[in-house]
Parts: sequence; C-alpha cells; structure tokens
Amino acid sequence: MKRFAAALLCLFFSAQIRAENFSGCFIPGEISEYKVSWMGVPLAWSRSTTDVVNHNGTDRIRITMVSRTYTAYDHIYKVDDKTEVILDPESALPIQLDLMLNEGNRKKSHLTTFDHTRGEAVFIDRMAGTTNVVAIAPDTREILSFLYSSRIRDLTVMKEQIHTLFVDGKMHEVGLTLGKTKRLKIPDRGKVESIRIEPLAEFDGLFLRQGKIFFWVSKADRRMVTLVQASVPVGKVNVKLQNVSGPGHDFWVKEQE
Repeated sequence: MKRFAAALLCLFFSAQIRAENFSGCFIPGEISEYKVSWMGVPLAWSRSTTDVVNHNGTDRIRITMVSRTYTAYDHIYKVDDKTEVILDPESALPIQLDLMLNEGNRKKSHLTTFDHTRGEAVFIDRMAGTTNVVAIAPDTREILSFLYSSRIRDLTVMKEQIHTLFVDGKMHEVGLTLGKTKRLKIPDRGKVESIRIEPLAEFDGLFLRQGKIFFWVSKADRRMVTLVQASVPVGKVNVKLQNVSGPGHDFWVKEQE
C-alpha cells in the first residue's frame, strides 16, 4: 500500500512538472556579468552564459558560470570556479552538472548525471575517486536550474513550498523566506527594485562558504539575480550584477536597441 501511495505521489508531481513550461526562463546568448567583492574590495569577476548545446542528439540549454579572481589579488584569496549545467528547457530539470570549485585552499570537482525518470542521480567525486547513486525526487534541481526556473514562478507561492535541491551529492530540502524590497544601484540601469530571498538550508553553494546566504532578485522582467551576499571563513562576499547583454527586448537590454 505504501509503495502504491508513493507511486501515485510520484506521478502527481511528474504531471505537475510536465504542465509547467519553463522555456521562457532561458535566453540563448544571454550573458550576465557580476563583480565579486570581499569586505568591500573588488577581488573577482563572475560571468554566467546561456546557450544551446546538442546533448545525446537533442538540443538542450547549457548554463555556464565562471568566477575568477583578478590576478593582482590571487595571493589574498584565489577563486577559480566553473559550473556547467545542461538541462531540459521545458521542465528546467537538470540532466548533467559539471562543477569545479577552487577557492583558497578548498577544492571540489564533481560530475553528476540526473535521470528523473528512474529517480536517481549518479554523483562522481573526482577528487575522492568515488561514485554514488542517489535517489532524487521528480522535481529535484541543482542551484542554477532552480534560480533560472524561478524567473517565471510566483515567489509568494514558492515561499510556501519545500524545494528539493541536489548539492554535493546529497539531497537538501530548502525553504525560502522573502524579505523587504531594496533599490539596488546597477550600472547603466539605475536603481533596480529587488526582493531579498533567504534559502533556509545549510550547504555549500555557488561559493564554498559557511553561514547564511541572501539573494536579491529584480522585480523587472527576467527576474535577474542582482546581488548575492554570502559568508566565507573570513568576512562576507558580495556578488553584484554589473551588466546583462545578448538578445531580448526588455528592461535589461533596451539600451542596445
């Protein structure tokens, strides 16, 4: 009976996922650039790009995020990160996640293949030389696919839900709290109204970190991440949006028309 109920629940969530089409969240050619500051000092840059890639004979969306310190500051806290996720645009579910993080003395190198039909993810830790198969939920995403898919979702509804994220080979249940709206000054865009989001979970994310992390996302179309504040072993890191380029006709690219 329990297995039957679990199967029905799985089918229910799968039907919900198929009913939503997230294709509008992904714009091939989009480039978003960020400045990474530590204790107010600009130490690094970060760039996220979206393109189309043929994966196993099917066109998929690929999101690549690269973060690197400016050469002059490598001796303070060197960052050399690359995260690449290949996903299905309609469901916004990840298919493959390739992650390499180098931040100070801490390093990670993981490759994860997701199979939502089978309900499992194969997690390879390159540094440890281990491979694990992890059970996942029908709606499990990793961080980037989760952030991008939230562009068209109702945040007030999302905060009432529990989300499952796959991070570092483990499943995490994540809740969200919404904070106050803040007007953040973005180069060439003026002050952009942004909503603060706090994930209620503990894990290493876009940066290897300890402590809380906050995201601000714009109210404007595309709901871009305008600011990330995260704790690191010493001090805080701010990742602030500097520029958005690529195709489109909205608030973010209107000056290019």
